[in-house]
Amino acid sequence: MKKISTLLVLLSAAPLAHADIDVVYGKDNRLDVYQSSASLVRLAKSTAAMIPVALFSKGAREGVFDLNTIRTLETSQNICPTEAFANQITAATCSGFLVAPDVIVTAGHCYKSFSTPEDVCKKFAWVFDYNMPSAKADPTKNLLIQNIYLCKEIIKAELSQSQDFAIIRLNRAVTGRSPLTVRKTGKIPNGTALTVIGHPSGLPTKISDGGKVNNNNPSTMFVTNLDTFHGNSGSAVFDTATGVVEGILIQGKTDYVPSIKSNPRSCQVVNKCDDQAQNCAAGDEPVPPGEMVLRITSIVKYLK
Repeated sequence: MKKISTLLVLLSAAPLAHADIDVVYGKDNRLDVYQSSASLVRLAKSTAAMIPVALFSKGAREGVFDLNTIRTLETSQNICPTEAFANQITAATCSGFLVAPDVIVTAGHCYKSFSTPEDVCKKFAWVFDYNMPSAKADPTKNLLIQNIYLCKEIIKAELSQSQDFAIIRLNRAVTGRSPLTVRKTGKIPNGTALTVIGHPSGLPTKISDGGKVNNNNPSTMFVTNLDTFHGNSGSAVFDTATGVVEGILIQGKTDYVPSIKSNPRSCQVVNKCDDQAQNCAAGDEPVPPGEMVLRITSIVKYLK
């Protein structure tokens, strides 16, 4: 409790169970921040990781915190050591993105599926720049206090068959980055190139482009073949060309499958499908045939 109290005090004084979201379609397009283009890195600056407050402790110097975890993708989820990012730390629970100076948007099930929204608000912080700036960086060390924010209030949170979003007011205005531009009206055109930025499997920020719209028919959602995993819940889905937010990543296919089909306890490998979300390693699964994205236009009225 002392670590939590320390974080709450310092942040207040500082200056201004998931749904399945997963799978790789065709080529694995996930990249770390240091591997990505400048335009996508700029968008990543305005995305954040939802991390338990209990993991934070004071760092080695004033104004920084560390994360008390050694759980890697391999050790936390029995992922085979040969899989991408297997040795990276997994600390994030969900993803979110900045839409106003002190407002974050994420998936509704991040706040409503495993506890009361008010309880989640108290127990999780939002962290910007939780990423890999280089191949050998340690994302658990020296997190700047100005990049860590607490949940002040839940403006709106819904979880239903047609809606899955939460709008969170932070404890202070975010500095050093700008709110993202979101689509306010209309519908994403078929064939639009898409990018998702978030924290698949709780990892440091991953930028994954190369996606497209697979199904544009549902009124409040669309389906894509972006490479996303649990932890991507709440990630912003962008029009790659314009950088405009088109939606919120909320649901998808199975993440991982046993490396030895006859042995469910064998280490896990990524569930791979083709670009049409068919022929998956996990076998045929129910609809949607891909990753489900809530249209940002369906919640714009609450952002005003």
